[in-house]
Amino acid sequence: MKWLILFSIVIVSWPMLAQVRVPDEIVANALELLSENDVELNDQSQLFDELLDLYTNPVKINGARREEIEKLIFLSDFQIQQMLDFIQSYGPVYSRYQLQGLSGFSPSLIELMMNFVSLEVEEEKGYTKKYINGQILLRDMFDLENAKGYAQADSGNSYYLGNKHHMYMKMKLNYGNHFSGGLTLDNDPGEPVFTKEQPGFDFMSGHVLYNGSGWLKTLVVGDYHANFGQGLAMWSGTNLGKGSDVLQVRKRGERIKRYSSANESLFLRGVAGVIQIRNMELALFASSKKRDAGIVFDSVYRQSVAVSLPETGYHRTLSEREMKNTLGQHIGGANLYYRWQDLSVSMGGYFQNLDVDSIAVKGLYKQQNYLVSQSRNFWLSYNYGRYNYILFGEMAADQNGDIALLNGVQVRPAGNVSLSLLHRIFSKKYFSDWMNAFSESSTVTGESGFYCGVVAHPVSNLELSAYVDIFKFSWLRYNIDKPSAGYEFSLRTDLQVNSNFKVYLRYREKEKQENVSIEDSPSYSLATYNLKRLRTDAEFQPDENWRFRFRIEKSFYQKEGESDSNGFLALTDVNYSTTNQILSCWLRYVVFDTDDYDSRIYTYENDLLYNFYSPSFQEEGSRFY
Repeated sequence: MKWLILFSIVIVSWPMLAQVRVPDEIVANALELLSENDVELNDQSQLFDELLDLYTNPVKINGARREEIEKLIFLSDFQIQQMLDFIQSYGPVYSRYQLQGLSGFSPSLIELMMNFVSLEVEEEKGYTKKYINGQILLRDMFDLENAKGYAQADSGNSYYLGNKHHMYMKMKLNYGNHFSGGLTLDNDPGEPVFTKEQPGFDFMSGHVLYNGSGWLKTLVVGDYHANFGQGLAMWSGTNLGKGSDVLQVRKRGERIKRYSSANESLFLRGVAGVIQIRNMELALFASSKKRDAGIVFDSVYRQSVAVSLPETGYHRTLSEREMKNTLGQHIGGANLYYRWQDLSVSMGGYFQNLDVDSIAVKGLYKQQNYLVSQSRNFWLSYNYGRYNYILFGEMAADQNGDIALLNGVQVRPAGNVSLSLLHRIFSKKYFSDWMNAFSESSTVTGESGFYCGVVAHPVSNLELSAYVDIFKFSWLRYNIDKPSAGYEFSLRTDLQVNSNFKVYLRYREKEKQENVSIEDSPSYSLATYNLKRLRTDAEFQPDENWRFRFRIEKSFYQKEGESDSNGFLALTDVNYSTTNQILSCWLRYVVFDTDDYDSRIYTYENDLLYNFYSPSFQEEGSRFY
């Protein structure tokens, strides 16, 4: 039996005391899908931090800019457009019941949206009362059992230099509506802290941000994100990925925004700003920071070579600490954004210099696209929305002229039906160190595919959603030594029986190819595997204090030349919350039985604030918390 101890303290200024936890239904589905797609959850914590900010500082939809409303990730582009058109035509929204007449705005969606929006009407410009509020979070978590790395006698030179505590601190401060700042400190288990070699926390991140309404729209000093276009060249922020919402295939949001996560790689450090002149915005950004690297000197060619670029952020052992912050990374760029009526165009570029002569290329699959010490990337993107359709896309190029292209359309052929179509084609030689686009692979290279997603509301309390994505790769990939292909399909039915009971049924299927070794042969051939998942989930809420959830899920894994693998999981949740939301309690019991790792099943678990956990269950057992 394994035990995990978690301890957290949250201090917030009045009146935010009862508003420190984002509703769980916002993050549960997204986290489970990310885990099933093997996406690292720590890379996504920034997104949920932003949701928490919206929870404590709701968007004033009466008078808010489009990009402010686009922060509501659970709203589709059409729903946002409908709401903006409604406000423009009929004036401010004073009651949630006014939104029920809009297509696709179900009672449950409106109830969810009310957690993140305010119906206040903006006051006339004049004297604005300044106020200060903020939040401090302290957290410590550790396993009772010691990992092998803590036993120095048995670990050789790979023993952990620190203790087993994972210590974390986050501080946020707001002054009025325009100024904010933040500080994040993080120390992973095994990393030394408050020692002669490490006098403070292993990772520190901070920023000061100004958001204005004049010519200087945004100014951030410290750590920040830069997000442009559809992520083919520069998108350092979060990405929910395929499947989180079948219609959410277009990237959107602020182009320059603060960074407050604990990921030690996916951010820029320096200064960035956005200058606004009428319908035009100019974003400028510059960054200079250190990243982890293993660097050796090649005596033959008389040059320094980066032989490894770890992004785990772990600095626990002597070898890991030798690579800490050894490589300088310098980035500068600009983006020009212009909006004319329903059309917006964005174009820009960035350069990146690494303080090393060359970077070693390991693995045959990296021979066509790889990181170099000096790189340049450029992009041109567009977005055109009118009535019941939205067109969007981006073209990006690297310093060698290799191109990545993505185009999509969202249409609403009927009031209760919405459709998303997306096509992408990425050259096998194209590469950007900051690409984060819609794709099947984590690297936007050598891939082409077509995606189609549809959402329909046959009746007011029933939603049908489905998507299919067909993709192929023109070059090798990790653990795949030949060009390959595959597809992914999903179908989901959501039924709101009444205000107290809802249920959904979801079916997902993915088929891909991977290496399979042949006995007495040095080469590999490709084998096709197929994974199916079927889930039934029901939620019952008899009153405002109690909530019950029941789930059954099955998985079916098949691979050429191997025996089939199946999995089963069932869980029951009980949640109690006081009327004022000051106290919430969760109880869960899970039983599972899977044949092996291939048929594993993921579930989202309630956890401490800013701590996101979606474990996989394999073999046979039960779990309780």
